[in-house]
Parts: sequence; structure tokens; C-alpha cells
Amino acid sequence: RSLRFTFSVSTTSTKEPEAIFAEVLRVLTEANVKHECTGYIATCQYQDVEFEIEVCKLPRLSVNGLRFKRMSGNSWNYKHLLSDLIGKMSL
Repeated sequence: RSLRFTFSVSTTSTKEPEAIFAEVLRVLTEANVKHECTGYIATCQYQDVEFEIEVCKLPRLSVNGLRFKRMSGNSWNYKHLLSDLIGKMSL
């Protein structure tokens, strides 16, 4: 789906959504993050942090990006976990 959200170079790619989502799942599995998938949304839980990762098409750009949303848990732990996960992704 096409959304408006903040994004950075490290969370965007010209790859197909399927390839991006496969990379997300690879990194989540390697990091032992519990996750359930529905479409291009991964609902994740790691320790006390629950969050979502969604592959979205960026409007007016021919790139796809990742949208992250913290559902619950410590925001400091969420920030560090996401930094680690994004660093391991090759988008």
C-alpha cells in the first residue's frame, strides 16, 4: 500500500516488495525475534517490545520503504533493537 511516513536511505529500496519482505524475515529470524506475517506486515515481539514492520510503496517515488511502528514496550529498547535490525538488512 502507498503511505506517507518518514523514511531514510537505510529503509528504502528499489527492490520488489517480495524481496524486501524476505530480507526483513531473514533478519528477524537471525535475531531470534518472534514474528507473525500478514501480507507485507510482520508483527514482532522481542522481550518486552512489540512492534510492526510493513513494506510500503512511497508516493511519487519509484521506491519501496519500511514503516516501523512500536505497539508496546520500552522506547529505548525499541530504538536499539531497530538500529540493530536495520544495520543487518541489505536493502
